[in-house]
Amino acid sequence: MTMPDTSRSQVRVGLILPPAGAVRGAMRGAVGLAHWVVAHPQLQLVGLEETPVARANALADRLVRLEARLRPGPPPGDLPATEDTGAPDVVVDLSDGTPNKGEVPPLGVWHLTASQADAAIRPLATGAAATEVTLLCTRADATTCLARARYSPKPTAGLNASFIAEKAVLLVMRALAEVALTGALPSAQNAGGAPPAAPSLLRYVIGLGPTLFRRASTRVAQTVGWQPGVFAMRLCPGGPFDFDPKVGTTLVPPQGRFWADPFLVSRAGEEYLFYEEFHEATQRGVLKVARLRGDRMEELGETVTRPHHLSFPFVFDAQGAHWMLPETSRGGRVEVWRAVDFPLRWELAATAMDGRAPADAVLAEVEGAWWLFAHFAQDATRDYCSELHVFRVDGPLLRRIEPHPLNPVVIDSRTARAGGRVWSEGGRLFRASQDNAHGVYGWGLNIMEITRLDLRGYAERPVRHIGPGFLPGVMGCHHMDFVAGRVVIDMRYLSARAARHSER
Repeated sequence: MTMPDTSRSQVRVGLILPPAGAVRGAMRGAVGLAHWVVAHPQLQLVGLEETPVARANALADRLVRLEARLRPGPPPGDLPATEDTGAPDVVVDLSDGTPNKGEVPPLGVWHLTASQADAAIRPLATGAAATEVTLLCTRADATTCLARARYSPKPTAGLNASFIAEKAVLLVMRALAEVALTGALPSAQNAGGAPPAAPSLLRYVIGLGPTLFRRASTRVAQTVGWQPGVFAMRLCPGGPFDFDPKVGTTLVPPQGRFWADPFLVSRAGEEYLFYEEFHEATQRGVLKVARLRGDRMEELGETVTRPHHLSFPFVFDAQGAHWMLPETSRGGRVEVWRAVDFPLRWELAATAMDGRAPADAVLAEVEGAWWLFAHFAQDATRDYCSELHVFRVDGPLLRRIEPHPLNPVVIDSRTARAGGRVWSEGGRLFRASQDNAHGVYGWGLNIMEITRLDLRGYAERPVRHIGPGFLPGVMGCHHMDFVAGRVVIDMRYLSARAARHSER
C-alpha cells in the first residue's frame, strides 16, 4: 500500500461536505470534523467540497428530510478556513456514502453508511436493537471496512438520521487519529457480507403511529407525577460472573422515588450500600447510604450534597482513604470527595474538567497506573451512552489528565457506558457496562473484559450479558456492584406499580 510521504509532519485530509438540504445533524458532524482536523497537530485540512449527489432511494430520503425538519436541532456553526496545499492523502466523503469516482488518494476515499437514508430507517422498520454504521475505505477496486459502531435507535427516522450522521464522524476522527499515531490505516474489518436489503417504508410508517403514541403517553404520565420506567435495587447471592438475577431480594423505593446506581463497600465487618435516590417531585437525584442488615436496608442518610442533580456515587479505596467520584455533570465539572467520617461526611478533595463534565466516571489503578473511564455528550441530542473515553491520570486528585490518543476508544451504545466499577480478578481486568439497546436507556448489563489498555490502543470483549425479563415487569437492568459473596444490581420496571408489586 502506498502511504503518504513520512518526511512530512502532517497527513493531508480532504473533506466532501453533505449536500445542500441534508439533515442538520450531517452538517453539524461535518463542521465538527473539520474543526477537529484543523486542531489536530498531525493532520491538515486541505480542501472542503460540496457535491450534490442523487440518492439511491429518493422516497426514503425525502421522508427522512421531512421528519428531520420537524426537530432540526441547533445550527451547525461555521466551517474553518482552509488553504490549498496540494493533493490530499485521504478524502472523507460525507455526501451520501457513494464512493468517489475520481482519483483515489494514497489512503483512499472514506465514506460512512450513516449518510444513507436507509441506514436510519432500517432498524425502525425491522425492530433491530441498534443502528449499525460502518466506515468504509475505497482504494483502487477494493472497499474495506475500517470501523463500525452501533447506536441505540431514535424513535423516528428523521431523528435517527440526524443523530447518527452527527455521531458517526467520531469513527472518522478515531481512524484519522490512528493514522496519525501509527502511520498506517486501521486494520480492515469484516464488512459483513452482502449489503442489507432496503427496508420496508410501509412497515416503518405503520409502526410510526404506535411509537409516537407511546412517547406522548409517557410525557403525559410524567406531567401528572407518574414516572414510567422506575428503578429499584436487588441483592443477589454470588459473584459478578455467576449470580442469578432471578434469585435474591428486591429493595423497593417509596412511592414517588426510585433507587439506582448502587455501590457496595465493606468496612470493619459492615456492608454499606451507596446509591442514587431520584425524587419525581423535583426531578433531581440525591446520594444516600444505607447499612445492610442481611437483606434489609437500614437507611443512614445523605452523603455528598449539591443543589443540582447527583447520581452514580462511585466509592473506592486508595491511599488509605475512602473516596467518592459521583456524577456531577449538571455542575459542569468532575468532583472527587474524600471521607472525613465514613460513611456520611465527605469533603471536596479535587475538581477537574471544568466545563466538560462527563457522566458515570470511574477511576481504576491498573498495575501501578491510574486510569479514568468517562462518557461525554458532544452532540445535539445530549447522548452520553455511545462513547467510552479513557484518560491516564496521576491518581485520585486528578492533577494530571492525559487523554488517550484514540478517544473515544469504544463507540457502541450496547457496550460503552459504565454500569459499575472497573476491577481486576485472576490477573484479568473487567468493567461493568450498560447495554442501551432498542432505544431504551438501561435495557441490559454487560461484563466486559479489557484485553488491552495503553496509550497506543484499547480493546475489550464481552464475557457476560444480562437482559430484561428475568422478573415480571422488569424492562431493564443497567448497573452492578459486588463485595465478597453478594451482588447488587438495579432494575428498571415498566411502572411504579410493577415495582411495588415485585418480589420482596
